[in-house]
Amino acid sequence: MNGEGSRRILRKAAAIIEQASFDQAPARISTLLHRLIRETSGVDPYKKVKDQYNRIALAKLPSVRAMAEAAPASLPGGHPLEGGVRAAIAGNVIDFGIYDTIDLDRSLHDSFRFPLSRTDFQKLSHDLSHASRILYLCDNAGEIVFDRVLIEVLRGMGKKVTAAVKGVSVINDATMEDAETAGLRDAAHRVIQNGNDGIGTLLELCSEEFLEAYRSADLVISKGQANYETLAPVRDDRIYFLFKVKCPVVAAALERSDGDIVIMDNRKAHGAVPR
Repeated sequence: MNGEGSRRILRKAAAIIEQASFDQAPARISTLLHRLIRETSGVDPYKKVKDQYNRIALAKLPSVRAMAEAAPASLPGGHPLEGGVRAAIAGNVIDFGIYDTIDLDRSLHDSFRFPLSRTDFQKLSHDLSHASRILYLCDNAGEIVFDRVLIEVLRGMGKKVTAAVKGVSVINDATMEDAETAGLRDAAHRVIQNGNDGIGTLLELCSEEFLEAYRSADLVISKGQANYETLAPVRDDRIYFLFKVKCPVVAAALERSDGDIVIMDNRKAHGAVPR
């Protein structure tokens, strides 16, 4: 892109930021900025890194499965679900909307070592025991390979899992193309698109297909900080958030440390929405 094109993007971006409200979730403002860059440049600037991390994650999948399967023997309570939850959260570090570089091996190590709230985990386990239809909101490309581990555990528990990805490319969020590459169709009962390019899950922009899956779900598993930011204000007790803390604002809102692994139901999350 030439210099004038870059200046045009900067002017429009400045206008978006100037008109933004402090009450808006950061993901909503970021959606507009990334849409501007993508539509003005005519390219997906994250396509290469998405493909790269799909490959990296697929290469690590056998070892991550082994870590998840071995985890119950060394974790308090010994529930097979916990290994799947920890594997899924480990992948949440693959976020190029926040990081320039990532250490995936360290994230995997930390996710199987850091403490996970026993109360929150037991509540998720209890609510899953009464649920049959699960809507799984995916986050990033690459990360969705590790989501397969948790989805496979859920299916082993007899759950019918629908996985949802983005309808349009934005940052390095997973799309249907990434789901195909990652083998997500082999894990979930079905994979759908949410019909838009919103960062997080902006229900007012989602397709009817997605909304039908959302309304009919017994329980919603929501991956990533952006989904937390956009869905925590929704008073829906079916939602559970799984993510790694990746910024000081979220850390302060949750009274957690950067890098912590989080599992949280929406009743608790609603009182801790970052601003």
